[in-house]
Amino acid sequence: MTGPASSMQPWARIARSVLALGAAAMLAAAPAQAAKKEKSAVEEAAMDAFWSGDFAALERQNDDIRHGHSVNPDGSSRLGDFRDGLIAVLDNDVEHVDLYLSDLDALTLRWAQDNPKSAFAHGLHVHSLIRHAWFYRGGSYARDVSPEAMNEFVKQMQKALDYFKAHADVELTDSYAHVQLLTIGRALDWSNTQMSAIADDGLKRNPDDTDIYFQVAFNLLPKWHGTPRALDDYIKSAAERSGPRFGLGMYARLYWSASDDGFGPRLFEDSFADWNKMKQGFEDLEARYPGSAHRLNGYAHMACLAKDKPTLLKLLDRIGDAVDTSGWGKDPERTVELCRRWAMQS
Repeated sequence: MTGPASSMQPWARIARSVLALGAAAMLAAAPAQAAKKEKSAVEEAAMDAFWSGDFAALERQNDDIRHGHSVNPDGSSRLGDFRDGLIAVLDNDVEHVDLYLSDLDALTLRWAQDNPKSAFAHGLHVHSLIRHAWFYRGGSYARDVSPEAMNEFVKQMQKALDYFKAHADVELTDSYAHVQLLTIGRALDWSNTQMSAIADDGLKRNPDDTDIYFQVAFNLLPKWHGTPRALDDYIKSAAERSGPRFGLGMYARLYWSASDDGFGPRLFEDSFADWNKMKQGFEDLEARYPGSAHRLNGYAHMACLAKDKPTLLKLLDRIGDAVDTSGWGKDPERTVELCRRWAMQS
C-alpha cells in the first residue's frame, strides 16, 4: 500500500486547482432548486475527510455507520447523510469541471488500487465515474441532449459498469454498490425486473440502507419512463417492507420525495398518492422519531398540496416562525406564503 504522503499527492493537485480557479458556475445557470436542509455532523465529517484526501477516515466512517446506528434520531438515514457529503465534493462548482472530475476519477482509482479489498473504495470510484458521465449529458431532458453528448454519456456509464463488473465480488458486500448500480441501470434503461432484483439484494445485505428505496422510486418517476401505477405499487411494497421500523413512514417519505423530484404541486392530481396514508406515515414517523423540523415542514407542505386545511393550520401553528424552507419544494418562500394565505382564508 502506498504511504499517506504519496496518496495525498493527487488530491493536493486537485485542491490547488480548485483554489486557483475559484468557485464558478459548473455548467450554466441552474434552475431554481429546493433549499437544502442544514448539513448534519455526519455529512460534514464526510466532506472534511474527502476534501483532505483522508481515505482511511472515509472508510472508517462508512464502516461505523454500516455496522452501527444507521438511522438518525429523526428517522433519516445516516448513510444518506454520509453519501451526501461525498456528493457535495463530487458536485463541487468549479470552472473547469471536466479537469476536476478527471482528477477525481484518478484519485478514487488510486484509492481503490491501494485498497483492493475495500468495497467502499471501489464504490467511490464508480460513483466518481457516474458523476463524470452526467457532466457530459447535463441535466436536460433526453430530447434536448445532443447525440454526441448522449453517446459520451452512455460510453462513460458503460465504463463505470465495466469497472463494477471487474470488482463485483468485493463491491457487492457493501450496499453502496447497489445504489450505484441502480443509478447506472436508470441511465442504461435496464428493466424494472433487473432494478428490483438489484434493490432486493441490496436490502437483504443491509436492510437499513434506505437510499435504495429512494433510488428505485426515483427511477419509476414518469420523467424516467416510469408510470404512476408502477411507482405506487413500489411505494406500497416499500412501506410494507420497512413497516416494522417506520410504520407507514416510508410511504410518506417516498411520495414526499416524488413531489420534490417529479410531480411538484400536482402530486395528488397526477399520482396515486393517498393523503390519508401519507398523513398516517408522517404521524408514525413523529411517534417513532420525534423532533424533525425538516419533516414537520414537509408534512405541512404535503397537507397544503392535499388541501387538508385543518391539518395544515395545526402544523403551521407548531412551526410558527421557525420555517425550514428545505421542506417546501422548488420555490419554498413563495409556497410557504401561498399556503399560509390559503390556510387563513375562511
